[in-house]
Amino acid sequence: MNFKKMAALSMAALMALSLAACGNGTTSTPAASGSGETEAGTINVGLVLGTGGLGDKNFNDMAYDGITRAQEELGITFDYLEPETASDYLPDLRIMAESGEYDLIIGLGSDQGDAMTEIIEDFPDQKFSHIDSSLDLDTISCVKTKWQEQTFLTGVMAGLGTLSDMEFANEDNKIGVILGQDNPALRKGVVGYIAGAKYVNPDVEVIEGNVDSFNDPAKGKEIALSMYNQGVDFIQAIAGASGMGIYTCSEETGRYSFGVGANVNYLNPDNIVATAARKVDEMVYNEVKAVIDGTWSGGVHITGLAEGAVGYDDAQSNVVVPDDIKAAIEEIRQQIMDGTLVPPESMDEIDSWVAANQYSK
Repeated sequence: MNFKKMAALSMAALMALSLAACGNGTTSTPAASGSGETEAGTINVGLVLGTGGLGDKNFNDMAYDGITRAQEELGITFDYLEPETASDYLPDLRIMAESGEYDLIIGLGSDQGDAMTEIIEDFPDQKFSHIDSSLDLDTISCVKTKWQEQTFLTGVMAGLGTLSDMEFANEDNKIGVILGQDNPALRKGVVGYIAGAKYVNPDVEVIEGNVDSFNDPAKGKEIALSMYNQGVDFIQAIAGASGMGIYTCSEETGRYSFGVGANVNYLNPDNIVATAARKVDEMVYNEVKAVIDGTWSGGVHITGLAEGAVGYDDAQSNVVVPDDIKAAIEEIRQQIMDGTLVPPESMDEIDSWVAANQYSK
C-alpha cells in the first residue's frame, strides 16, 4: 500500500485536511514502509505515531522499531503517519480507516484516547489497537502497562540517592518529576515515582512540572533548571522528546536525571542514572503478530514488571550507585514481581499507602 493509492481512495478526507492545514499551518506527514503494494495474504498495518514523531529516542522510535521488526520477521507491510499536534490524531486515523486497506491500525499514546473512541464508532469492523491506552473498551485492543510499576524503582533510586553521598547528590532531600502532558496514564507514572521515593524516604519533597508538550526540549530544560536551582538533585522525565532538554540540563548543572521508555542512558551517561523502561516495541510487535496468528482480540490487556513489560534499566550509565542502594532496588523489584508489594495507582492513595508501607532492610 502506498499513500498515493490511499489518497485516491480517501480524497474527501485529504481535502478536508488540506483545508484545515491552510487554517492552522500544520499537517501530518505521511510516509510509507517502502514495501510497495500489499501482496495477496500479506498483513498491512497502519501506524499513527504520537506527537514528536520519529527521532524522539523514546515512544515513537520504539514503536517504529517494533513494526519494522514485524516487517522483517513476519513479512508485513506498513505505513505510518506523524501527527504534528493532537488535533491531527482523529483525521489521521480517519484517513487510514477510510482507505479500507489495513488489517490493523495502531494508535500510540494515551492522548489518542478521544480520537480512538470517536473513530471506532464510524468503523466498527476495523481492527484498532491503542498502545499505552487509558481506555476500557472491548471493541479495540487497549494495551496498557502498569505505569506505577515502571517508575517505582527510579523513585526508590531517587529517594535513597538524595540521602546518599553520591557525587551529585545534595542535602536538600528534594527530587523532581517532569511530565510532557498531564494525562491519566502519565499521572500514574508520577504516582509510582513519588510512592517509590517515599517508600524508602518518607520525608522527601517531590516537585512536579509539566512541559505541556512532548516535543519542546527547550521548555523541558527550562523547567529542569528551575527545579535544580531549588535544590532538586534527581529528576524523572516523563516527557517524550521534551525529555532531551532535561537530560542536557542535568549534565550542564551537574545533577542527575532518569530516562523513560527506551534506554537513553547513553545520551548523558555520567548524569542519567537509569531509565524507567517500557518495551513499546514488543507491544506493537505482539499486536501485529496476534493478527497474523488469529489471536488478536479486543479488550484491555495489562502488563507490568512481572511480565517484563516495564523495568529499571541502568545499562550504559556510568553513574556510580552505592552497593546498598543497588541491593535495595533489587529486593524491592522482587517484592513487586512476587506481588508482596503493590504500588498505588492514584495520588489520593499515596499518603495512606506510604503510611502502611515502609521499607526496612
